Amino acid sequence: MTTPGVIVSGSTEIPVRNLWLLMLYASTLFQRDERLRTGSIEDNPDELFDLVSEILVTATERRLQRSLGRQYRSRSDTLTRVRGQIDVLATESRMLLAQGRVACRFDELSVDNLRNRVLRTALVLAARHVGDLTLERRARSLAEILTQYGVSSQLVTQREAAQLALGRNEQDDVEAIDAARLLLQMTIPAESVGKHSTRDPEREAQAIRRLYEAAVRGFYRAVLPSEWKVAVGEVHHHWPVIGASSGLMAVLPIMKTDTLLESASRRIIVETKFADALKPNQYGAIKLSRDHVFQLYAYVQSQHGKDELSTTAEGVLLYPVVGQHLDETATIQGHRYRFMTVDLGASASSIRDTLLSVPRNAGAVR
Repeated sequence: MTTPGVIVSGSTEIPVRNLWLLMLYASTLFQRDERLRTGSIEDNPDELFDLVSEILVTATERRLQRSLGRQYRSRSDTLTRVRGQIDVLATESRMLLAQGRVACRFDELSVDNLRNRVLRTALVLAARHVGDLTLERRARSLAEILTQYGVSSQLVTQREAAQLALGRNEQDDVEAIDAARLLLQMTIPAESVGKHSTRDPEREAQAIRRLYEAAVRGFYRAVLPSEWKVAVGEVHHHWPVIGASSGLMAVLPIMKTDTLLESASRRIIVETKFADALKPNQYGAIKLSRDHVFQLYAYVQSQHGKDELSTTAEGVLLYPVVGQHLDETATIQGHRYRFMTVDLGASASSIRDTLLSVPRNAGAVR
């Protein structure tokens, strides 16, 4: 698959090959599949699409060796016998009883469900874009087989795929669905014409911001040693309030951190900011955002009195940039702070090293 140029978000231009890398880090497939965590793949993101397609194709082939997953779906039909519930209004208004028929609403098991439509859509996209001819044929053949089974040929959207939730008895499909979702993401973000969808950069800024945050959390969850705990959702911190009035807590804002890294000896609050790291202030001097610094300071100070790590908690502001560099550290009131950038225009290995430097060197003050 040919990598398009760049996707633009605000003042940041991110090469699409590195946007793919963020999608990989954010995906559950990255956390599950060891093949995706090898250095060779991260150093060659252009090969990522073919590898994820291979995972999808192999998992789907393995699934078809057993059976194609069926799910109940609601249907309405006119029948010669009662099935499920009678649609009284439709039956009476169309005078179906006189014809020996009845309108019914019922549930039936079907292969034409969202799970299989997601798989088929991803297989179609894989067949269009993979660089390996054999893999292309395997993907196209599987898509045709699903169609013959009765799966709808209508392609699903990325939003529909994200809404799919697998049940406890559907864990055999996890790998295939994770790969399918990732492929759906990878084939959509592009500014070029042709087989790629045109997207408005400003409209997509919020989605890319969420992707960046999820990628940072997903990366740490997948690659950090087991002694580290990674809070991958928003973590709430409470204000160290004493003697609050009766109505204060109702109006006091909640503190939510993006990512919390914690080991037996360290606690690091990582705030990902999809914004320019440095901006001119009202006097024209280039500074860090005071709002971002104050926010991180409040999060770190809120740790006081919680436990043994509260007095040594660390804070990191992590900005995505292209072609810039910032890495400054300081100790403020006993807590270590780091203000740094990750260059999303750099190589995958450079991005990886920058992210890994947070738990490795966040405590080092220059």
